[in-house]
Amino acid sequence: MKEREIKSTIITLFLVSIFLFALIYFIHTKNIENRFDKTLENYTTHLQSIATNNVVINLDTKILESSMSEIMKNSNDLLNFWFAFLSVIMIVFTFASIFINNNILSESKENLEYIENLKKEMEEFKYEAKKLIFDMDIETQKKINEQQNNINQFLKDVDKQYKETSYYIDKEKMHINDTMNSIKNELGKLKLENEKAFDNINKIKDEYSKSIENIKEQAQTESKQLIESIKDKAEEETKKLIEENNRNIEISNLFNLAYQADNNKDYNLCIDYYNQIIEMTDNLLKIYDENSEKYSKYKNNYLIAYNNRGIAKNNLGLYEEAIKDFDKAIELDSNYLSAYNNRGISKAKLGNNEEAIKDFNKAIELNPNISEAYNNRGNAKNNLKQYEEAIKDYDKAIELNPNNSDAYFNMALPKQLLANITENEREKNKLVEEAYNDFIKSYKLADDKLKDNYKQKAINFAKQGYEAYKKICDEMGWEY
Repeated sequence: MKEREIKSTIITLFLVSIFLFALIYFIHTKNIENRFDKTLENYTTHLQSIATNNVVINLDTKILESSMSEIMKNSNDLLNFWFAFLSVIMIVFTFASIFINNNILSESKENLEYIENLKKEMEEFKYEAKKLIFDMDIETQKKINEQQNNINQFLKDVDKQYKETSYYIDKEKMHINDTMNSIKNELGKLKLENEKAFDNINKIKDEYSKSIENIKEQAQTESKQLIESIKDKAEEETKKLIEENNRNIEISNLFNLAYQADNNKDYNLCIDYYNQIIEMTDNLLKIYDENSEKYSKYKNNYLIAYNNRGIAKNNLGLYEEAIKDFDKAIELDSNYLSAYNNRGISKAKLGNNEEAIKDFNKAIELNPNISEAYNNRGNAKNNLKQYEEAIKDYDKAIELNPNNSDAYFNMALPKQLLANITENEREKNKLVEEAYNDFIKSYKLADDKLKDNYKQKAINFAKQGYEAYKKICDEMGWEY
């Protein structure tokens, strides 16, 4: 226990000494840094006059050198003092270690002498025991043998303890020597680091002086380059904005011209305008990133152009070509409702009513409140002679848009066709009356252009002998 306490005391003293040295070194380093910073601040103040008065440069430089030399001198003196102090500490630790080591050796020597005396006493005891053997019987001899074995074991244990004690003493001596060598190595490292620190300070001083000379020239050069860069970039961005604005204006004008051509029923001219829009937009989409706002904007123009060009082709009876345009629009946007609805119209015109119904179903799925899709699906079902299903779709279209004149007009025909195949006279008359009323509502809601279209179709149906349309023509005074 005593050796452990001594060891603990040595280690504690060593750690305290290292801590004190580190603290003193840290304070000393901070002092050097503060003086150096103060000198640089004073020198920076003088630098401000360099641009206007070059004569002061040499004087300011001498002031900096004088300040730096004073700092270096004070730092060197203080470091010499602390190195002397550390040397004294090392000497004290060395004598303390020798003293402690001698104490340990003295105590160990006393222990060894005690063990030697004990061994002698045990040998004498053995000798006396042997003399008694001859006077004892067999029973007693057995007990003596057992006792002898115990004594031998005890002697072995004592010998083992002796060896362990000797080993421990040698080990502690080696540990003390290693500790002292470690202290010496650490002090040597600290001294080397301090010398490097002084070298770095001198290098910083030289580099700082060179930097001061280059600051003004470098700043002027960089400022000029920055101004030129900003100017070039601004001109480039302005040019891009002007070009983009001109493209947007041109595309907007082409859309307006296409709408005018469509209103004038000049569908070929309308298609030509959409061709130009598609070509321009296709080139623009290759420039911009797919995730950018501009890409999204031009893609929307792309969709509208393909869809509207398909409508123009529908109006010219180019249904297969129209379907290709609607396919392209759907390829670009799988949720483009208008393209599904218009493609369904083209397919119905080609007699492919089943496929047309699929497109109308998709349009209704995307927006269940679109009246036009229900009306168009009713037309496809009417073409398939699914009259009752067609009437349901027309009813839904009217429910969503009570002013949908086409839905009223279209619903009149399947009711008339159901009347033609109904044998029940009462039911037949009811269907004819409903067909008549639906037509009248559609005619009242229609504009002048649609009224002419409805009139011509009513006359054609009347010529086919459809009673509801004959009644309409008679009341309206239309000859058939």
